[in-house]
Amino acid sequence: MNTIPLLPAADFWSETFPVADAFQERIRDSGLGTIQITLIAFLVTFLITRAITHMIKAGKGPFGDISVGGTHLHHLVPGIFLLLISGVIGIAIDWQPGRPASLIVPVLFGIGAALTLDEFALWLTLRDVYWSKEGRRSVDAVIVLATVLAIAALGVPFWSDIWADANAAGNWIIIAWHVLAAVFAVVCFLKGKWIFAALGVLTWPFGLVGALRLARPSSLWARRLYGVRKETRSQARYPEDRRMPMWFWQRNRGGAAGD
Repeated sequence: MNTIPLLPAADFWSETFPVADAFQERIRDSGLGTIQITLIAFLVTFLITRAITHMIKAGKGPFGDISVGGTHLHHLVPGIFLLLISGVIGIAIDWQPGRPASLIVPVLFGIGAALTLDEFALWLTLRDVYWSKEGRRSVDAVIVLATVLAIAALGVPFWSDIWADANAAGNWIIIAWHVLAAVFAVVCFLKGKWIFAALGVLTWPFGLVGALRLARPSSLWARRLYGVRKETRSQARYPEDRRMPMWFWQRNRGGAAGD
């Protein structure tokens, strides 16, 4: 009686879906590129900024609010300047790849983007809502950009290598994975779920969770598909949407977004 040899689980997945080999070749062996440096600078700055602001609020540590002429200086101000400076430097100077000086622009951009997006809610409301529920929009924006940077950090060659090295079963897994990710990300987007839409692009289970949850009342999904009962539940779950809709082009239920 002939028997079919079974591969160990590790060997099966390495041949079917060779993520580890692609990561070794494209990320570890090639070293950190500008996008990877930008992502690291962005995440580290955001975490440090959040830690400092929490210490200031709790009255701990040597940190405190900064004021100029009696006006509180929000940290998005130096963030905007760093974004402008990094843009000018990146345009004006022809950097040689691989040299330490070439890391200046991605580091400055990552730091500036983190400081600016950490007060993203202030952009929308023109009010200091950092510690309010509306201030969670800033965290949403940070997660969205971090996801975009993570996708860019992996890059097309990373997925190309996985596709080329995978067997037929692996290719079908890749197709199914990205189709599910795209479908759930679109549903999350229509439901006004920024974080789940962004994370769902990377891994569809996050998108599935967001797709199953209640839509925001200002979202296209809720306005087109929800009846009175679900709309009432949605408004009770997301009361802040009356003051600040999730998307710029959406109308809120209590007046204009800037009122």
